This record gives sequence, C-alpha cells and structure tokens, in this order.
Amino acid sequence: MKKGILMLSLAAGISLMAACKKDKSEDLLDEQTTQQVTADDDARIAASDNEELDDANRIIAMHPRLRGINFMGIYNGLVVPCNTTIDTSLISQGKVTVTFNGLNCNGTRNRTGTMIIQLHYDANTNTVTPWSNAGSQLTLTLNNVEITNVSSGKSITINSTRTITNVNGGLIDNSPTFATPILHHATGNTMVTSDNGTTRSWDFDRNTLIERTKNVTTITITGNASQGGYSNVSVWGVNRAGNTFFVSTDTPIILSSDCNYNPEWCESASWCCSRTDCNIWC
Repeated sequence: MKKGILMLSLAAGISLMAACKKDKSEDLLDEQTTQQVTADDDARIAASDNEELDDANRIIAMHPRLRGINFMGIYNGLVVPCNTTIDTSLISQGKVTVTFNGLNCNGTRNRTGTMIIQLHYDANTNTVTPWSNAGSQLTLTLNNVEITNVSSGKSITINSTRTITNVNGGLIDNSPTFATPILHHATGNTMVTSDNGTTRSWDFDRNTLIERTKNVTTITITGNASQGGYSNVSVWGVNRAGNTFFVSTDTPIILSSDCNYNPEWCESASWCCSRTDCNIWC
C-alpha cells in the first residue's frame, strides 16, 4: 500500500492533510489530480450519507414506536423514500429494513441495495428507545448500496455501519422552523467501491448540527477525532491511489437545502500549490 498524507481543502472547509513536496510540474499535476479525485469521492459519500440519514429520519418520524409517542411534531406531508420497499415486520424491536429500487425523490441518484435502521432495543423489557430521546442511538447499516449519479453516470457502492447519537434529543420533522438545533454525533466505517472496481476503507467521527428556518434546512458538519497528529478530523482512510488521508474540518462544512446539500456548488474554483502545501478551494 502506498503511504502518504494528502493536503487539500474543499469549498465546504474540508482539509485533507499531507506532505506535498514535489519538484516536477508533472508530479504536482498528478498530486492535484489525486487530491481532486479524493475531494470528489468525499463529497459524493457525504451527500449519500446525508440522504440515507434523511430517509431514515422520515421513516422514523412516521412511526410513533420509533419516534416516541410523546414527541410532538409536524408529520403531515412526510413521504417514504421514493422507489423503496420498507419492511417493518420487526418494528417492535426497533428494526426497519429499506430496499432501494431506483431513483431518489429528486431524480438525481439511482440507488439499489438495502439499508437497515436499528434503534436500541432492550429484549428484557421489550422496549425500544425512541429516536427523539436525548442520548438515543441509531445504527444505520448499508449493504451493497450502489449509488449512480444521474448527471455524470458515475457510481459508487457502499457497505457501511454507523452509530449516530441524538445528543440533545428532538426529531427532524416538517416544522418550518426548529426552535432548538438538533445535534447528531456519528461514528463508523465505510467500505467504498468505485465504478472502476477500486475499494477503499474510510472511518469517520463527526458532529452534524441540523437547523431549519423558514423551511430552509442548514447542516453544519465538524470533525470530532484526532488522527495522525491532526485535530478536528471527520474522515480518515485510504484513497483510490492508495494514499492515507485525513479530512480535517478546521472550517465547518455547511450544506443547505437551497443548494441540494451539495458542497461542490460554487461560483468558481481556484488552485494554489507550492512545494510545501497544496490547497484547492471554491
């Protein structure tokens, strides 16, 4: 395995740390290309993570046993994820299985594979800890979920397990404004296979703050781990080129529903590279 640490920063404030000591222009170009591919991969995986979690939250919100029968919210207008089959046969144990069969509701991504939603279940008392409770934990497992971007035709296949803690409690419903922001802390591992067959493993530890004002939802993501001598690390692992990388969110990643939660939507992009550091930003 090729070892190395890359350094780049995305528009959303992601930094992938590494030594970038290249003397030849072609080496710099290769380094820049590798950084851009890693940045693109991270953006695609982050968009997928947000979409699947949003799907899980909508499903949970529609079932009182999962959301909490005493939690008050606005649930009218909620719909199940498009082109999915939802198995609730084990909902009494806090488990729901979602099978993806086609386009998402926005028509931007085609999905196949399964997602398992599991809330904490106590077999001794036969009780499920509702997702709206402060400190409640949700486990999302993706099994061979293939996601194809409709516009580019590029695809990735994800196998992952992540545990999400609802730190302050509350639930993402259809309220036009959230009185109190919702904070999720997520940890886990993702195995990603690209459309050229390359497989790599990524770990993550991040906080996600969800706010909504006048029907505009804003998601703010920050890193929560210390890895490889770096702080504020949200993602770390090995990229397509076999290089070790660390994603340090020194500047929070901000995604908005106004921009389809896409961190790559920028008016312009610029490069800066020297012998000691490489950065890309929008």
